[in-house]
Amino acid sequence: MSDALAIAAVTETLRAVLHGDLQRTVPGAEVTVRHPGDVAAAIAEGDGTNGVLNLFLHQTGIDPAWRNADPDGSRPGESRHPALPLVLHYLFTAHVPAGEDSTVPERLLGAAMAALHERPRLRADDLKGAAGFSDLHLQHEPVKVTPAMMTADEMRLLWAALGHSYRLSVAYEARVVLIDSATPGRAPLPVLRRGAAGTGPEAMPMAAAHWPVLLAVVPSTAASGSDIRLSGSGFQAGTPTVRLTHPLLGGPIVLPARADEAGLLRATLGEELGAGRWSAVVVVTAPDGSVRTTEPRRFHIAPRITNSLPMNAERAKKGTVALVVECAPAVHPGQRAELLVADRPVLAEPFTRETRTLRFRMAAGAPGRYPLRLRVDGVDSPLIDVEAGRFDADAAVVIT
Repeated sequence: MSDALAIAAVTETLRAVLHGDLQRTVPGAEVTVRHPGDVAAAIAEGDGTNGVLNLFLHQTGIDPAWRNADPDGSRPGESRHPALPLVLHYLFTAHVPAGEDSTVPERLLGAAMAALHERPRLRADDLKGAAGFSDLHLQHEPVKVTPAMMTADEMRLLWAALGHSYRLSVAYEARVVLIDSATPGRAPLPVLRRGAAGTGPEAMPMAAAHWPVLLAVVPSTAASGSDIRLSGSGFQAGTPTVRLTHPLLGGPIVLPARADEAGLLRATLGEELGAGRWSAVVVVTAPDGSVRTTEPRRFHIAPRITNSLPMNAERAKKGTVALVVECAPAVHPGQRAELLVADRPVLAEPFTRETRTLRFRMAAGAPGRYPLRLRVDGVDSPLIDVEAGRFDADAAVVIT
């Protein structure tokens, strides 16, 4: 997730990252983000006498691979406007005072290229430290900075367009910078049931496998503190345990496993496990100490709204509705939290630390009673009363 300030955030982060590396090679060197002609004029007036590396954003483009990709957190059947996927083209140019007989330009470019070769991704902490005005550091897809090969003719035409004679330069590109669309999307209510168990069809191999095989985690969406059942084969060859990992919250988290009467494994999820998409593997330790591990299977841990439901909310004079949602488990920085009011997604206001209190501001809210879901990293809080086969009437917000 990122906003329209993301382009400036990339430039500022590159400047901050390269400045530290250049000081070790050319002490006193500066890193600027000016037009190349302005840099030459500033050096002529006495600025940057120790050398200047200038970062000039000369072109922006669209990454075709991301152009029509669904936004992060979208689910099948939902309609959301794709994010704007940008590729930023930079020209790194080394400047020294005119007429100076020096290898400083080569040193500056060498240091910059070596730094980006060793660290081709802009880390989240670098983005946040150098460009706190943007939320680009929350984007799940990393921003990679790589050399962009330009032919001699392309470089000549670029400098001709800039109106200056050529200076020692190298081209780089930063991709992908995703700017979220402000167009509201639609998230229809879920299907009440898919098949007898609500999980849809499954394909199961019939031949016995020598290696342990994990076929499914049931339920596919569980609550923290509840039990999950793991079906498969080959678990009896030793002592099984369940290992859980999360793409953001890390892991592994190891849970003891026990067999139930149906021959399945059971494990109890801890109350501290965060909501979102988890992966589970079964690890079987044989009597001789050898360890065999299954392929991972995904399952979800759903958030829960802990407010008294249904919630009540009042519209402001301009129709804005402010909602404060208490939830469990806690939501961590970097996780995407949305409130689905009927089929309308509302993004949570930014938060910088682990929290159980989320704030939402919905524009142009109309009076009425609406189904309510909390979505964390694409996983929704319960809305369906499974036993009754209908929507939970209390999982709603009443706007007056």
